[in-house]
Amino acid sequence: MSPTGSVAAAIGETAGATPGLLALTEARRHLGLRESPPGSNRTPFGRWFGEDGVPWCAIFVSFCFKVGAGVVLCAGETGPNGCAYVPTIETWLRSSGQWLGSAAPRPGDIAIFNWDGGVADHAGIVERSLGNGRIATIEGNTGIGNDADGGLVMRRVRRPGDVDGFGRIRG
Repeated sequence: MSPTGSVAAAIGETAGATPGLLALTEARRHLGLRESPPGSNRTPFGRWFGEDGVPWCAIFVSFCFKVGAGVVLCAGETGPNGCAYVPTIETWLRSSGQWLGSAAPRPGDIAIFNWDGGVADHAGIVERSLGNGRIATIEGNTGIGNDADGGLVMRRVRRPGDVDGFGRIRG
């Protein structure tokens, strides 16, 4: 295939895609990325955001939406690249009418997780529904044995009880 054909195919794949699907495509590009050094919260996403060395799951979601879809999460309420704090993303989704609650998510929706019943703990991007309320997600700063500060971009499978709710960014 010629380079022009490749570009046309790539453009065709994203033409009409929702912001969430574009962000999901961006998230997939980073699967396997680890913070360096381990345990430091230092990542290319933190450097891009301007706050490196801090918990970065919300920064990762903000990065995927801004770079992949041109959408600034929490626009007008935070900085030019989005949001670094999960509870702020949840509040913004609710106040902007983009909160779905526990409705069935679609690929590209933002999943907000809460494991302790307090404020939201973690965020990721829904990759697909697995049935029985389970979802596959792509998350930043997660890992086996550490759901919300694991230092890795990876796919996770989550149960309904893990999720506070979902948000869908309108295009």
